[in-house]
Amino acid sequence: MEIAIRRLSPNVPLPEYKTPGACAFDLAVIEGKTLAPNERAFFGTGLVVNVPNDHVLLLLPRSSNGKKGIRLANGTGVIDSDYCGPNDELKLMLHNIGDEPYIVEIGERIAQGMFVPITRAQFIEPTDWSAVDRGGFGTTG
Repeated sequence: MEIAIRRLSPNVPLPEYKTPGACAFDLAVIEGKTLAPNERAFFGTGLVVNVPNDHVLLLLPRSSNGKKGIRLANGTGVIDSDYCGPNDELKLMLHNIGDEPYIVEIGERIAQGMFVPITRAQFIEPTDWSAVDRGGFGTTG
């Protein structure tokens, strides 16, 4: 699959898959900042990505974030196929969940992206609801 991508500066690295078996590519930030404990801040990637129709780009944390004491503030980012205008830069909101300040370095790989095919649902309201009742939230223990 070919993905159209726009770098907002020639210094921005292109995303890359780090191993032949990687299902997600790494995303780096283009600005640095020290995050105080419990502080959140946006960091740009310098990239605009044209997600193919019938796909979503999921922005997920890298596993190393846990040992660093940082996380993506929203957990998972969902990038729709129509978020690709000239100002639609991929940004990552980071949250320092550690007890010490964390220095985010320019070029640090913070997130990973994964293209996933989607199916859009068509919602209906049937007049005859024949589904079996399981008993509500938490019924399996």
